Amino acid sequence: MTMIETSGLTKEYGDVTAVTNVDLTVERGDIHGFVGHNGAGKTTTMQMLTGLVTPTRGEAYIGGDPAGTRAATRKIGYAPQDPAFYESMTGRDYLTYMGKLSAVEGSARDRADELLERLDLTEAADQAVEGYSGGMLRRLAVGQAMLGDPELLILDEPTAALDPEGRAMIIDALETLTDDGTTIFVSSHVLTELEQFIDTVTFLKEGEVVTSGPLAEVLSSTAADRYIVDASNNDRLADLLADQESVSGIDRADDGELVVTTDDPEAFAVALPRVLSDANLGLYSVDREGGLEERFLDILDDGGEE
Repeated sequence: MTMIETSGLTKEYGDVTAVTNVDLTVERGDIHGFVGHNGAGKTTTMQMLTGLVTPTRGEAYIGGDPAGTRAATRKIGYAPQDPAFYESMTGRDYLTYMGKLSAVEGSARDRADELLERLDLTEAADQAVEGYSGGMLRRLAVGQAMLGDPELLILDEPTAALDPEGRAMIIDALETLTDDGTTIFVSSHVLTELEQFIDTVTFLKEGEVVTSGPLAEVLSSTAADRYIVDASNNDRLADLLADQESVSGIDRADDGELVVTTDDPEAFAVALPRVLSDANLGLYSVDREGGLEERFLDILDDGGEE
């Protein structure tokens, strides 16, 4: 079933067109990545989906209901890029208060405590929000969006200002939500991280959709992925990887590291640790090139699909 559907969605501010003819389809239960450079129109599109901004023309539907209607907004939990808080409140009081405003089923305080624990904010629950760090505020904003168990979470840069542990915590929470059928529409500048958990993706450039679809299909037009691998014996590892079906080429970097090309990243991700273990080799590092970030840079350079 479709959770988000837009047709010709356009927003103009006087002579400036922020978003042009955006056509989107996001299925229920998907994690959909929304990618674009600063000023591409991501936030404006999200605000039109939530009903905060009225489109100049075009249509948007949330679970079959027109965006901006009460029926549609009741399905949505939204965390903006720059959230605002009642800073004199504690984290617990703030979530409890917002839970009561949004008519959370059951005890709003119990729901607040559940989310504070889930997002590792329990120790700061009784501190005033004005004393929270940027990362803590980001997690609190995500908690607010999750208060009413929404069918659709719209998250604008939810991992901004978070350290790796905080980002991992948010990602884990999002992946758990989709197990229950929640749909997630998320933007992020950390593309190497985003591609680890999204199902589908849309690239926006200068307010227009350049490409959209399942992640694997969008990435299929990118050159084969490359991995920079450094192990305890790179010569031995190169010989062993040459026999793997998932490896299409092996080169050497100037510093001796292996540059491994693969047409099947998932198979290579399985093969590499197995080969290392069987040969009793140690792994110093492995870094991936290509993927979502490379596709994004290709789009910025040439404007679209090949």
